[in-house]
Amino acid sequence: MASDAKRSNAGARVPVALPKAEPSQPAASSVPLDISLQQAIGSRIRVTTTAPNQSTIEGTVYTADPLTNLLVLNTSTSPPAGITSTSLVAPAGAYRIIAISQITNFQLLSLQQTPTESTFTPALNTIDTNAVQARLARNISSQQAAQARLGPKGTTPTDQALFDALSRTHPARWAGNVMVISDTYQIEKPYGAVNVRLVEGGHGDLDRMKRVVDLERSKVALKLSKNMIDGKMGSENTNKSSPAGIKKGG
Repeated sequence: MASDAKRSNAGARVPVALPKAEPSQPAASSVPLDISLQQAIGSRIRVTTTAPNQSTIEGTVYTADPLTNLLVLNTSTSPPAGITSTSLVAPAGAYRIIAISQITNFQLLSLQQTPTESTFTPALNTIDTNAVQARLARNISSQQAAQARLGPKGTTPTDQALFDALSRTHPARWAGNVMVISDTYQIEKPYGAVNVRLVEGGHGDLDRMKRVVDLERSKVALKLSKNMIDGKMGSENTNKSSPAGIKKGG
């Protein structure tokens, strides 16, 4: 039935009254009703329906559906903005559904309001190049300092841990395989208390520095031993949690 009504209306031609504000256009034009209504989407129109329930309705065309042969008008007094043929969300307002077959004629009251493009240009975020360069320099300096704290090739974890511990309380650096502390003391391999010497021309409390090295080395050894024990216990617990009675090879 809907397709029959569509075919019957596709060829129907009704008078269309154009707005009076445009006298240069013809006062009336004979066009297919469904096509003219589709072209009027977003415009405000006045439609007249047939008897016995003849009425005149004003509204903004939301859609004119050729499949269902229905016209949907937004009858709000204030015309909604932004209605186009591709609109997916209906603007707020009161809606009226009218069968296109019941429309005898319609008058175009006002054309669709085309939204003006905004001339506002948001300000772009400026980049402080000086701050960027300063941050880059700090990062490079930090990386270089971290690299400088690493001992030469062949340095054991114990020796590196000793150097890190001493560098937390004294200025420390590597000079080849020798630890230089406060530019006053030097510690040669194997980096024990007996290997602490004063640099040439240096003056300092050598005995005190030997005690510091001995104490820090003891702490490092204790910490490394604890870590090894913890790792071994963790491995044993993992093995104990494995299902019993399962042997390799079945």
